This record gives sequence, C-alpha cells and structure tokens, in this order.
Amino acid sequence: MGGPGLVRAAYNESGENQVAWPLWDLAGDLAVARGGGPVETDPMRRIDARYLRRRIVAALWIPLAFGAVALGSGFDSWVAGAVALAVVVVLLWLVAERGDRLWALVRRRP
Repeated sequence: MGGPGLVRAAYNESGENQVAWPLWDLAGDLAVARGGGPVETDPMRRIDARYLRRRIVAALWIPLAFGAVALGSGFDSWVAGAVALAVVVVLLWLVAERGDRLWALVRRRP
C-alpha cells in the first residue's frame, strides 16, 4: 500500500511536510461553522447569556458523564455511578438554566 511516490507527494521541494491532518481540518471547519460572526454591540441583538451557558454545558456533558460512569466502574458499584450521573445532570442543569442565580449565590459574602 502506498509506495515511494506517496511519500514524496507528502513533502514539497524544500522538504516541508504538506500533509493536512484530517482532525485539525475538521476542528478548523467546526470553529468556522460555530463562529458567531461579527461581534454585536447592540444590547438588543447580543447573544443571551443562558444560550451561551447552554452551549458550554453541552460541551461539558460528555466528559462529565464519562467521569460519572468511570467513578461507578472504579468503585465497582452501579449505585455510585447512578448517583454521580444524577449529580452531573443536576449540576449541569443548574449551570445552564440558573447560572446567574448560582453565580450570585457564590459571590455573596457572609
């Protein structure tokens, strides 16, 4: 499979690697597709803070759910995994839907 022609095609005349890495290209395409465009300065057209928090929570969902399952697996207990997954869901919901109130509670000084 391949051959010397394929290896030579991956480098230009100066010996620099010119192969595009598929995952790097995919990440760049995703960043462009998800980009919000120009920054809005009009307060009536700005992105809602809850919308932004929901996007952040959506990105955090998979690693945190994996961590909850790994915790249950590490303790060899489905109960620990179920409780950890429930805690993850509740915390993510709190951040997404009640983030402003949660932040105000955290910042409140006694």
